[in-house]
Amino acid sequence: MIPTLLAGGRIDTIETVDTYGWLLTRYEPVFDSNGNCVCYVGADLSMQGVKDYVTGYVIRITVISGIFLIGCILLGMRIYIGARRADEMDTLIERQKRDKKLTREIIEAFAKVVDLKDTYTQGHSFRVAKYTEMLARELGYDDETVEKYHNIALMHDIGKVGVPDVVLNKPGKLSDDEFSLIKSHTTRGYEVLENISLMPEIAIGARAHHERPDGNGYPLGLKQSEIPRVAQIIAVADCFDAMYSNRPYRSRMNFDRVVSIIKENAGTQLTPDVVEAFLRLVEKGEFRDPDDHGGGSMESIENIRGGK
Repeated sequence: MIPTLLAGGRIDTIETVDTYGWLLTRYEPVFDSNGNCVCYVGADLSMQGVKDYVTGYVIRITVISGIFLIGCILLGMRIYIGARRADEMDTLIERQKRDKKLTREIIEAFAKVVDLKDTYTQGHSFRVAKYTEMLARELGYDDETVEKYHNIALMHDIGKVGVPDVVLNKPGKLSDDEFSLIKSHTTRGYEVLENISLMPEIAIGARAHHERPDGNGYPLGLKQSEIPRVAQIIAVADCFDAMYSNRPYRSRMNFDRVVSIIKENAGTQLTPDVVEAFLRLVEKGEFRDPDDHGGGSMESIENIRGGK
């Protein structure tokens, strides 16, 4: 290319993949009033950044469109069921069961999208939903509420689809700006879910699961009873799984150490009576992995890596 450049000619766009990333580089000659090339202007375009942005945008649109479709389907089902005659009650009950099953399956499908988005926390949404269900039952909630809380917990991290992959899956410590982007998954999730009128509470868990009884949580800084009940329960389930799950960058913590940390944070980071329910379940032999025969890190692990 050097002879062409020296002659003031144009060269084709250059594509490179190296330590600087995947780039397209373009050089254009600049001419003086006599038509002589006096210099070149160059520009680099990060194709990885374009790819990440387009991928994130497509995922967000897909999730929002899918949730809107779920709402339309559920609304249609409710209108249809309400119009049926009384002598078809048995059939309606069966349909309701199938509708609930369909709703659960669709929500689980979106939860899988969330977990696929975050390579560090595969299966996290489903484990948190399971732990939330266990805690809700221990706290005495009826089957309908337990199921509702389970579904809300499945969607608690849906806002992650709006966080750039380069930040969400960054190994190591996050910068302040990157941490702010991570924290934004709470409000992003709420914005995605808030207009689903048939399941109005489903957005609550997404926004409030990082609130703390001492008021040091986010995004609203809610305190104690200001925090929605389902979010109080999800917070304990979320913290437990964050510490007691294997990640690509570290192994899970020692089970007894995890239990002690959760107990220590009752009243500050976590709601006391939910922690007490957790401890009762631990005494019953719940929560510990059947394959856990001891071991695990004794060092403190941030409850959520980099604020996740």
